[in-house]
Amino acid sequence: MDILALRPVPAAAVLMAITRRCPLRCRHCSTGSLPASEEHPGEIFRRFAGTFAPGDGPRLVMLTGGEPLLRPRLARSLAEAAARGGARTMILSGMFFAPRVPPAAGEAVRIPPAIEEAIDAADHFSASLDAFHEEEVPRESVFAVMRALLARGKDLSFHVTGTGPGDPYLRDVTSAVRREFGDRVPMLVGRVRPVGRARTTASSFPAAAAGNASRAAAAGTVTAPGTGPPAGTGTTTTTGAVTGTAGSALPCAMAAWPAVGFDGTITACCNQDVVDHRPVPGHLRLGHAGTDDWGTVRERCLGSGALRALRTYGPLWLAGAPPERGYCETCRTLDVPPPAPTPAAAFVERQVLGLQLAGGGRGFARRYGCPPYDDLVSLGHPEREHDL
Repeated sequence: MDILALRPVPAAAVLMAITRRCPLRCRHCSTGSLPASEEHPGEIFRRFAGTFAPGDGPRLVMLTGGEPLLRPRLARSLAEAAARGGARTMILSGMFFAPRVPPAAGEAVRIPPAIEEAIDAADHFSASLDAFHEEEVPRESVFAVMRALLARGKDLSFHVTGTGPGDPYLRDVTSAVRREFGDRVPMLVGRVRPVGRARTTASSFPAAAAGNASRAAAAGTVTAPGTGPPAGTGTTTTTGAVTGTAGSALPCAMAAWPAVGFDGTITACCNQDVVDHRPVPGHLRLGHAGTDDWGTVRERCLGSGALRALRTYGPLWLAGAPPERGYCETCRTLDVPPPAPTPAAAFVERQVLGLQLAGGGRGFARRYGCPPYDDLVSLGHPEREHDL
């Protein structure tokens, strides 16, 4: 909940996709990762993390992939560099290292030493859990690893993905997590998106659903929570299409955190189509980890008129576009000047940010995740209202 509360704050954090490789072959993968996918020298990422400075660096560094724990020594060194720069680190993993056969009751689970050291170096560890990951790694094996980490005092969460509020898999898995961990481990529940490998494999999802009972109940496409367009104007379909009127004002919190892609290119948002494709649209490119430092990237993120306008009004308003054109698609093709930097514009910008901050982590989960599961981000948090 604390991490999500920071999500609308420009340059409060940086996402680093340190590899595109992954040993799992999940059919819904938002990045289309494979064991032999692209991977660039770790020095690119180390160099950039070395420019973080206390008081001026990001508050959070989120390590993703692909599978970031395929490079455990790099992940550990980045977490240590982030700590020296005053930042905390989160690692998001697909749990490929969990045992394929769940350990017997009372049997200790073994985590490979290098991976264990990387997890120990990070401040927060999150496991991806959904019907398609479960085809690769058994749920009980994931639970066994998370139990072991929780027993050692690790700060944990789950990233859970389903096809929408009515998906019976979400009811099943969120209930299982709550039972297993006694409401001590929060969950960010996301929705389906047509991104990455899922864009071309969506037609096969119903067959998986038939074989997994409640574990994949509807066709669709899935990506990590928070990478698609927001809800809030009219209605949002399971593929993320926003309905409303032409030029609707719908601020984009995704244009707040810089994202370092697999090749070191730094973009202004983590939308997979932006991270993957070259060239990056000019208004969404912030630099390169091999040549730019954090201070430069931060200044570009904070000072760009286009990004400030996207965070305040959203791409549909800027382009005067109808929602059926697509929220993120409109942003990627945006070719209009941002509003003039007037005192009134600055006032509106502050008000919009203030409203998002007032919503906190639950507000972000409600907008970008999967209602009615937004409250699950607060499990285990000391400020959670116990009567909810």
